[in-house]
Amino acid sequence: MNRAAFLGNGLIATGLLHNLIGLLMGWDVLTEMHHEGWFATTVVNGSMLFDREAIVWFLSSGVLFLLLGSVLRQLSTYQIPVPRPFVPSLILFGLILVIIMPLSGAYLLILLGVLPVLIDRFRRKPSHL
Repeated sequence: MNRAAFLGNGLIATGLLHNLIGLLMGWDVLTEMHHEGWFATTVVNGSMLFDREAIVWFLSSGVLFLLLGSVLRQLSTYQIPVPRPFVPSLILFGLILVIIMPLSGAYLLILLGVLPVLIDRFRRKPSHL
């Protein structure tokens, strides 16, 4: 499996997991929002309701992981390489998130960035043989 396919599958799995956790942990909040008709249910009298904003952003980021994973899989289909800055940026993004939120799933982003590099190094044949 090439790097784009690996990263794509990993981000799709991360997005699915992210949304599953979001639905399980935010179900009560989402139910309240549904009963209120969804429209502008994250703000009351000009004040943001943080729990509602947080679950919307949590689920939205899960969807973005799914979309990005789908784009990477499409690159793989056409054998287009992953842009060079993508993997280091993914690792850096994961590291920043882990520093800010050490009890999060951001370690998955670091793992997704590091694993293809390690796999490539182990697969390479020594040039001196």
